[in-house]
Amino acid sequence: MKVHLTVEKIVFWALTATTLLSCIALGVVISPYMGDFVEENQIWLIVMSLLALLFLGLNVLVAVFIYKDASRRRMNAWLWMTAVIYIPNFIGLILYFLARKQHPMHAASDAGHKGSRCPHCGHLI
Repeated sequence: MKVHLTVEKIVFWALTATTLLSCIALGVVISPYMGDFVEENQIWLIVMSLLALLFLGLNVLVAVFIYKDASRRRMNAWLWMTAVIYIPNFIGLILYFLARKQHPMHAASDAGHKGSRCPHCGHLI
C-alpha cells in the first residue's frame, strides 16, 4: 500500500498535532492550579469533560462526512476537511456546502455503464 503524502495531508496533520500538543501543554500548565477547584466542583469537571468529548466526536463525524463526500465528488478531500475543522464558527462548513453545489456526483453520470462499483467510494472497478 502506497502512502501519498500531499501538501494538504501534511497541513492537516500538522495543524491537528499542533492543536493537540497545545491542549496537552495547557492542561499540564494549569493542572497545579486546578486542585482546589476540582475538589469542590467535581460535577462541573465531569460535565465539561463530557462536553469536550461530544465536541471532539462531532468534529470527527463531520470530518469523516466531508472526506467521503468530497472524495465522491472528486474534490480535494484533505483540503476541505482542514478548512471545515479549522475555520471557526461553521464558516468552513458553510463554504464547503456552497462549493459542493458546483461539483456534481460523478457516479450518477456513469449509471449507464455496466461495470462493477466499489462499495465504499462508488468508483468503477
